[in-house]
Amino acid sequence: MNKTTRKSPAAQREGGASVSPFLTGALPKAQKYIVPCFFIVLWALLAFYESALLKRTESFSLFLFDGTYFDTMMSVPAGMLSYIGCFLNQFFYYPVLGATVYVALLFVVYALVRKVFEIPSSCSLLALVPVVALVASNTQLGYWLFYLKMPGYYYMALVATLFSLLGMWAYKSAGNVLRMALLAVWVAAGYPLMGVYALVSALLMALLGIILACRDKKRMTLPLVAMAVALLLVCVVPRLYYYCYALVPLERIYVAGVPAMQWKQGAVDGVVYETESVWQCIQLYWVPFCLLLLSMLGGAASLLVRGRFSRKSIGVSVSLLFVLSLLFSYCFWFGNKNFRIENRQMVAMWNEDWESVAGYAKDSDEPTRQIILNKNIALINMGKVGSEMFAYPDGGVLPISPLAVHMTHTDGSSVYFNYGKFNYSYRWCVENSVEYGWRPEYLKNAARSMLLAGEYRLAARYINILKSTMFHGGWARELEKYIDNPELIVGEKSFAIPLQFACYEDVLGVDEGVEAHLTSTLDAQNVQNLNNTKMILSMRDAFVGGDIKALMAAYENKKDVTVEFIESSLLVTLIKKDSKRFWNLFGLYLEKHLEGVDMSAGKVTKYLPVHYQEALLLFMFLDKGKSVNIGDEFLSAVVSRTPGGAESRFGNFQRAVAVNRDALRKKYPDIPDARMNAQLAALLKKDFGNTYYYYYFFVKKIKTY
Repeated sequence: MNKTTRKSPAAQREGGASVSPFLTGALPKAQKYIVPCFFIVLWALLAFYESALLKRTESFSLFLFDGTYFDTMMSVPAGMLSYIGCFLNQFFYYPVLGATVYVALLFVVYALVRKVFEIPSSCSLLALVPVVALVASNTQLGYWLFYLKMPGYYYMALVATLFSLLGMWAYKSAGNVLRMALLAVWVAAGYPLMGVYALVSALLMALLGIILACRDKKRMTLPLVAMAVALLLVCVVPRLYYYCYALVPLERIYVAGVPAMQWKQGAVDGVVYETESVWQCIQLYWVPFCLLLLSMLGGAASLLVRGRFSRKSIGVSVSLLFVLSLLFSYCFWFGNKNFRIENRQMVAMWNEDWESVAGYAKDSDEPTRQIILNKNIALINMGKVGSEMFAYPDGGVLPISPLAVHMTHTDGSSVYFNYGKFNYSYRWCVENSVEYGWRPEYLKNAARSMLLAGEYRLAARYINILKSTMFHGGWARELEKYIDNPELIVGEKSFAIPLQFACYEDVLGVDEGVEAHLTSTLDAQNVQNLNNTKMILSMRDAFVGGDIKALMAAYENKKDVTVEFIESSLLVTLIKKDSKRFWNLFGLYLEKHLEGVDMSAGKVTKYLPVHYQEALLLFMFLDKGKSVNIGDEFLSAVVSRTPGGAESRFGNFQRAVAVNRDALRKKYPDIPDARMNAQLAALLKKDFGNTYYYYYFFVKKIKTY
């Protein structure tokens, strides 16, 4: 007897085709685990892998609990988003806490997307698409972090999405009359609070009404009228508000709340790139926002088409969209190693963890000049600059960004402070705050720069602002004790090195580049001139005595050049590969280095730091006795001539260069000089990459910014 097998309802809908067990059973069940895993992995990446980025994000967002601050925020459309964003940004001060708050709100977005668009458990991965878009809008930033003129940017799109989803949920639940009222109130009251997000969400609400009417086969008259009303409100309301905002230009009224003004092509015209990168395309930064909008439109459209496709096609589509979303998230995560190292260095510098600042520099294949300067500051503070400066990767690759990045906008004020240029540090804190608004990092540098410059009332102003913040109050109160007791400044370890550099003219002028200005200031000739300047009272004595008049006199009359200043100037001659000025300064450095040593008492040795030994030998070799003649006995006192010492390594270096050059000439008879040097650099880097010889001959075309 023939038996008839009864088909399942799912199989009947699919015309008898068999359905993969994975798509009908395993996939829906797997999504219960995939979604929480997604949020856990995201939290871990932000809290630990990008912890320095989160701390920098917090340092560029100031929040104060006072009326003036609130009024300032609300003086432009979308001010409420900035206000809430700045408040939430504070928690990034502790990356684990900040990441927890951020990911928790993303999960709320995920839950609301599922609720508003009625996404079933079997398709829950689709609700992660807007979450991915929101994450990508932040992780893509890179060096834009320093140039955004929107306080609280990191949370603005997220908070706006939350409010928009809540509004759409309320719109779904309301009757036709209430929907009209909700649209009117949403645009009229929402525009000053949310800017363009209120306009877009109003249109999404009206579209949702049309889709719901179409799905439920109801009359379309009122939903179409609602769409017409929404379009009218979107066109008219921003125009009316334009007359209420004195700071908003007419062309910005329909894009308030998104950084459109800064992402114009004109901002990148004329920028020259050494290497190509996808991050140099300015239009790229709009893609996550477009994905966010498309995901909302797709969610609304899914209400109309749901139930018209087979489980198999739905399962394949969900899986494909999720994989594409993960790929999108990966591609829009700014993964530049140098950017990450710079952020880690700056966090370590604030913690005065100089070992870590220098250690991070070793992770770069070809560092930016910011990394090099931070590393040098760390070595100066550890007293190792003369012996380890060239033991790190060197170079001068430019930051990867669609616009020209300047160190004055990134970490210039911190670099100036550590080199004792207190007026220049303060100058860039103020200028950047005028352009981008006051930020905790600017306030901190301004406070300590003015404190060491003797401007105590000015320092107190910034300290008082920081005392009003949630997490910087403790730091500010620590600094406040020096206002009334300036004699304590000289005993503060973190001020010791900057004060040793404060022995030159700190009058403001043009500084087109931070490093260029510092090298000019530390010029050997300037040091010699300073050394001949007689000082009435030293800054140190003035601090100890608490004599403010004496302190001011010390600034006016300068102080005798310090060992730290001389050494940094000597290093500048090495960086510039300037042998003439090296010899001009070398005697002054030796005078300080051999202070208290009786060189006439038999065989006395006090070796120079290794890089100065290397430079001395190299420049003597290049000079060939034409203008410099150092006695053999004296050379033995300051240069290691033992096996494995500086002199031995210099000989090994010369022989290695000759042997490898001959081998390359035999193998490639017509090899150009540029390629020859590149090949030699690669061959010799392992054995001699930590020497000044290698830097002198093979590290070229350094560009500062």
